[in-house]
Amino acid sequence: MIFGNQCWVDVEAMDKDKVVVLPLGSFEQHGHHSPLFTDTYLVSAVAERVEAKLANQVYLLPTLWLGASDHHLDLPGTISIPNSLYTEVIKNMVRSIAMAGFQRVFLLNGHGGNVTPGTQAITELVNESDRYNEMWLALSSYWTLASPVMSADQHGMASLQLSHAGEYETSMMLYLKGELMRMDRVTSSPPLVDSAYYHSEHLGRVNVAKRMATSTPTGAMGKPQ
Repeated sequence: MIFGNQCWVDVEAMDKDKVVVLPLGSFEQHGHHSPLFTDTYLVSAVAERVEAKLANQVYLLPTLWLGASDHHLDLPGTISIPNSLYTEVIKNMVRSIAMAGFQRVFLLNGHGGNVTPGTQAITELVNESDRYNEMWLALSSYWTLASPVMSADQHGMASLQLSHAGEYETSMMLYLKGELMRMDRVTSSPPLVDSAYYHSEHLGRVNVAKRMATSTPTGAMGKPQ
């Protein structure tokens, strides 16, 4: 069910044990070839497909397009709020959902930078009061949920995993919003460090903090070509 299409009296009568899904996007640079709204387009498309298949089990909220993207600010066009403020935004959105009586909230994430402050938000809430601890609050990124399928079948991809403005995101955007893609400009940068212990974007054995323009001057990773 689409949450935003309801009136307040409808919300009052809803089954409060169904899952409220809040998609999390961003507004940030995605290389020379993909639009600023890439993460928001992609997670919204995933969320809409979830709602279409599970319409009787979930209530779908509009995608939060503003993300924690400070590490992208060196490249123009990015609009961001810092992690600390993002945590507070998520906490207050969940509080609003809880005030309406809902018991289950799932944050469906579409931007890597949202993971830490988003997880911080729901962790702080459950430690804040028994009310939130009694709820089910969860967060996951769509590529994490899809990783068993992606690992089992690479679908002809050269990349082993989804990366920022890389092969998977570029392919999905060509399918969803091909008219917005500038494939004549597509380019990427080699990894900042060639090591099995390091990955510039995804959690590995060693996490290294770098701004995106340092990790990739083009703003894209992986093999978008």
